[in-house]
Amino acid sequence: MKKNIDRCMGCMSEKRYSGPCEICGYIDNDAYPAECLAPRTFLNDRYVLGKLISKGGESAVYLAYDVKDEKTVEIREFMPDTLCTRASGKDDISVNDGSLPLFKSYLSEYADLNKTLMNEPENSCIIKVLGIFAANGTGYVVTEHVEGPTLADYLNERGGKLTWGEASRLFPALLDTLSEINGKGIIHRGLSPETILIRKNGVPAVTSVSISAARTADSEINCEIFDGYAACEQYDLSERQGSWTDVYGISAVLYRALTGNDPVSATERKKNDTLPTVFSVNEDIPEYVSDAIAAGMAVGREERIHDIQTLKARLYDAPKEEDPEEEEEEDEGSFTPNVHVKFDTDEIEEKRTAAAKKKKQQKKKRSANIGTAVGLFIFLAMVSALVIAIIYFSEEAKNAQESAITAKTTETTAPVTEPEPEESETTARTAAPVTEATESVGERLMMPNFVGRFLNDSLKNRYAMLIFETEEEYSDEYAEGIIMEQDISENTQVTAGTTVHVKVSKGAAFTYLPDYVGIKLSDYTAKLTTLGVRYETVAEETTEVKQGYVVRCSKEVDDKVYISENESVTVYYAVKPTATEPAVPEGEIPLSDDNTEEVEEINGEDDR
Repeated sequence: MKKNIDRCMGCMSEKRYSGPCEICGYIDNDAYPAECLAPRTFLNDRYVLGKLISKGGESAVYLAYDVKDEKTVEIREFMPDTLCTRASGKDDISVNDGSLPLFKSYLSEYADLNKTLMNEPENSCIIKVLGIFAANGTGYVVTEHVEGPTLADYLNERGGKLTWGEASRLFPALLDTLSEINGKGIIHRGLSPETILIRKNGVPAVTSVSISAARTADSEINCEIFDGYAACEQYDLSERQGSWTDVYGISAVLYRALTGNDPVSATERKKNDTLPTVFSVNEDIPEYVSDAIAAGMAVGREERIHDIQTLKARLYDAPKEEDPEEEEEEDEGSFTPNVHVKFDTDEIEEKRTAAAKKKKQQKKKRSANIGTAVGLFIFLAMVSALVIAIIYFSEEAKNAQESAITAKTTETTAPVTEPEPEESETTARTAAPVTEATESVGERLMMPNFVGRFLNDSLKNRYAMLIFETEEEYSDEYAEGIIMEQDISENTQVTAGTTVHVKVSKGAAFTYLPDYVGIKLSDYTAKLTTLGVRYETVAEETTEVKQGYVVRCSKEVDDKVYISENESVTVYYAVKPTATEPAVPEGEIPLSDDNTEEVEEINGEDDR
């Protein structure tokens, strides 16, 4: 069904004349893909579709106008082109032969995903979902329409990259939103400079939240993966995905924002990782920020930061500023778990600038006095040579006299018949300090305090003089990957090649079983995976719980589950009793009776 309104189908501005739009240039008879809905198609007695904005493996996105609320919106039509088709000039879609079960399964996941997003708070950076309804044999999601450049265009407008001061003000809300949706079992998987918009007020907005198959290679639908920003596990169906997948994506976005360069594909890095650090490309970026991004972009998920809040802490909990005059090494990789300090980026930038200016002035002052220093050095060298000569010959005479006395004493007192004892292991160890005092043993350093720091490649590279031997142990005090103990005390002088034994946290020994009421099986098992809980699933016939949703677990909600003991939980999910299961007519998409006044929600209940 078509509906004529006095608006341009290219920008939804008012248009009461014929011909191209004076604002965007759109022409009413512009061509559109045959498998997509035509402009001016009227949906749900409320929305007039405009031009096609984009088309991916999961859905088609249209500009639209809400005639009830009189505002421009966007509508996403679920249309995986490997599973369904639409004849030219038709509104209804046709599911391919043999694809109905998979189509319904993905449609159900699509509906559940967007139902969850409808409950996002007003300050969320996720594009707001306004409604969900079913029509034409498929499902539709209504979202707000955000006007503003993509992050890619935003960066280009600013010379290709941002300062850390600019980036540190742009990203916190985005990081908090990602952490929030990850906690609900939603993984974006498509973070990139193209899927982040910048609103007119400067707040970022994340678009393109899709079902997992749309962001994973070799799935049953045509996936859309953003090379350079997708994690390695998105290229392999057998690999686990979780919050760490979004950690990689947003870290890669930060890499692009701070260096101006697109990162190398994760698959290429897996073969040969030559990606330079942020700091090596842009020395104006603090090293601790560069280290955090490198840890967030670790190719293997085992070495990567596992959640967004830990990444945020690494980025914004700045190390203590040290006096530029001090010769001690900066502790740029330090991190205290579970402590979140509010970080004033402007203040730190000012301190860094002041320190650099002071250092430059000192260098200039030293250069100005170099002539005087050279003359003074020559004079002192002559005096020193004379003094050394006097001391040397005095010491030689003294040593010769002491040697004569010692030889005479030994000759008088030592038993002639008693053999000289062999050097024991204890004697050798006791004598070692004397050897070190008289022989060159290589570079020395004072042992740093590693407790509370992440044991990662950045730390090991920074202290390459040391050999780290690790022991892992569960801890309720320290986050996963944090060093808890070291066997050599801080400020102990050691030499290059010294082995330091460190105890590293494997994370908490136990977690609490999350609530499962009203949660779909796939979403609940995703939560368990994120928490590190092993599980098995068992079907349970019932009509009291929606099909495909969790009925109960072998443990109660908030019971402890001991990860350290590999404790497993059995998750029971609902299936229809065999005797009462009705047949589903081919092409029919079952809808929920749980409708609201303004939208019909997709359910896909019969498939669960």
